[in-house]
Amino acid sequence: MIVLKDFFINFCILCTGIFLIHQYLYRDRVASMSLTRRRVLTGVLQGGFGVLIMQFGIHIEGGVLIDLRTIPMMIAAYLGGWASAVVATVIIIFCRLALYPISYSALINVVVLTLSAITFSLISHSNMKIERKWSFMAVSFITILGITIPFVIPDFRKAFIIFTQYAFAVICGTYGTYLLKSYLWRNDQDYARLKKFAQKDYLTGLDNIRSFNHAIDSAFLKAKEHQEELSLLYIDIDHFKQVNDTYGHPAGDKVLQKVGHILIQSCRSVDIVSRNGGEEFSIIMPACDSASARTIAERIRQSIEESVFVINKDVELKVTVSIGYTTLNQKNMVSIGQLIHQADEGLYRAKRTGRNRISSNHSLYRRGYQ
Repeated sequence: MIVLKDFFINFCILCTGIFLIHQYLYRDRVASMSLTRRRVLTGVLQGGFGVLIMQFGIHIEGGVLIDLRTIPMMIAAYLGGWASAVVATVIIIFCRLALYPISYSALINVVVLTLSAITFSLISHSNMKIERKWSFMAVSFITILGITIPFVIPDFRKAFIIFTQYAFAVICGTYGTYLLKSYLWRNDQDYARLKKFAQKDYLTGLDNIRSFNHAIDSAFLKAKEHQEELSLLYIDIDHFKQVNDTYGHPAGDKVLQKVGHILIQSCRSVDIVSRNGGEEFSIIMPACDSASARTIAERIRQSIEESVFVINKDVELKVTVSIGYTTLNQKNMVSIGQLIHQADEGLYRAKRTGRNRISSNHSLYRRGYQ
């Protein structure tokens, strides 16, 4: 039972390392790396983790050293495929030969680790379900271990006791790793989902007001830094309250969704479209001059005016929008608050002068009229 006690220490170190490495690998800076760099980094971290576990290994007579170093190899293979598995295995083998006396058992261990890495890589590339992959990796290592352990521990009784406890520790360690990694992955998914919900409008899928505020701050600072122009459009659906009052809020929701879709289709890929609340939308347009902003605004106005909004088989609507726009440039060096106020003033002017128009805070434009 002394061996199982030592394995418990290995398992505690394993859980701690899994958590810490997971937190590092899923940082934004690491997530933005190329796939190859991430795989190499995964292999390096898991290999180093395996070496750390090896420092707390169980020494048995004859130079035999047993521990749970193969589980970081499993994690490397699962996360990064053969590339990560090879990097992790090479690090572990090198440190095993460099830090401890080279013996017959050490060479057998090299064979075991090499065969295990190959097997783990093949399993990770298979189409098995996640649970089966982890189970097969544990079983494959135990099988390799069972074949090779008589070569390093000739005493059958002693070899059987150690193998039984080792196999039990590997099974528990692998299962515990699977549970912990699954829990961490679920947490990451839940966090990403909550973050998305916090940044997106639930109805249209566009950025919400919180995201708009962050985006306009970033775009404004970038425009100032690079001395680029920055345009801002404010868009409001005309007489939207009448749609809700006449046809109900579900009809209004369909109108909002389709308007949001038209805005996305009418803009450039770099533009940031937001629903700022109610029937009001905005578009942040980096590196866009006033003439281009006006052209895009007119395209949006015309597209919405010509669209048919199907509410149900009996009801089809036509709606229009009013748009205010402004541009940050050398002639209009204002603050963020003033830029937003100018776009809002343009929108107010467009609505006040008849709706279905686009206007800046100092000019008015409508198709065929200015």
